[in-house]
Amino acid sequence: MDHPDTRAKKDRFEYTVFALLLVQFFVTSAMGGIIWFVQMVTYPQFAEIPASEFISYHLNYSHQITRVVAPLMVIELFTTCAFASVLWRTSLRIPGLIGALLAIATWAVTGLIQVPQHGALSLGKDLETINALVACNWIRVCLWSARSLLVGWIIFVLFRKSALVELSK
Repeated sequence: MDHPDTRAKKDRFEYTVFALLLVQFFVTSAMGGIIWFVQMVTYPQFAEIPASEFISYHLNYSHQITRVVAPLMVIELFTTCAFASVLWRTSLRIPGLIGALLAIATWAVTGLIQVPQHGALSLGKDLETINALVACNWIRVCLWSARSLLVGWIIFVLFRKSALVELSK
């Protein structure tokens, strides 16, 4: 039987890990929803904006979307890396590693593909760049969708294991 102090520390650790996982699930799912909306509604509408209004529209869009997604992306990356390090000592190390790699891939695609495309669009409307933006954004849609499903699956596995442990007491 665990010493009460040891049990209390273990409980606090488990609650902290679970809270971290819930935050990760929330921000990952939020980003998944946002990226689907951007893919299906926002980016295709870029083609409909008159060229004379495009630079102003795109600048406003870029500022507004950054205010929403930048904090979520930072929180997601932090919680993903923290959780992956915790999972490294468990049977869920591979899903944790996959989650971290998916998050890193999302940042890489964003920084190396999407940001330069937005940079080009900040100079003016270009249908070829808009089409490339829409096409390449499917990568991020897939990455965030996969991450949302993965984190949801990890929560399911942990709940199931926790429930089984509780039932066996």
